[in-house]
Amino acid sequence: MGLMDRVKAQASSLAQQANQGMAKLDNLPAQRRADALLRSLGVAVLAERTGRATADNEARITQMLADLEQHERQYNVDLVQQAAQAQAQQTQQQWQGPGGFPQSPGGYPQPPGDFQPQPPGGYPQPPGGFQPQPPGGYPQPPGGFQQPGFPQPGTGDDQGQSGFPPASGG
Repeated sequence: MGLMDRVKAQASSLAQQANQGMAKLDNLPAQRRADALLRSLGVAVLAERTGRATADNEARITQMLADLEQHERQYNVDLVQQAAQAQAQQTQQQWQGPGGFPQSPGGYPQPPGDFQPQPPGGYPQPPGGFQPQPPGGYPQPPGGFQQPGFPQPGTGDDQGQSGFPPASGG
């Protein structure tokens, strides 16, 4: 494809996007009117259902429903379908986190691939499972920790077998 063909294709795409943007702007007053009608209707129904309605509330609800039907005919829209689509789109966007990864309802993005959850504290389990730590918090190797030249407590070799010369008595 030549340079001119690419420029024409890009110009056509930009013109289409501009037309879509203008259509949205043209529909803005109609959307605002529908939003105001729906909000008023919602407030009237809330007042009715919670026992806070005035005497003329039923007549107001009937009038708002008639206004909404007239609005739908005038602008050739289905407000119920639009609301359902908007809610579905909002739900889908909620589940898409940064980078397009699915996101959980709590807002934490799920990593791709075979993610394995970690136990509380965030550290992976060792292959043999969790082994409790001795007091002091340091793991002990099998058979205990032994350093050459130092006596082990309770083994009997802490009497002069430490690798140090005997202390001179003074």
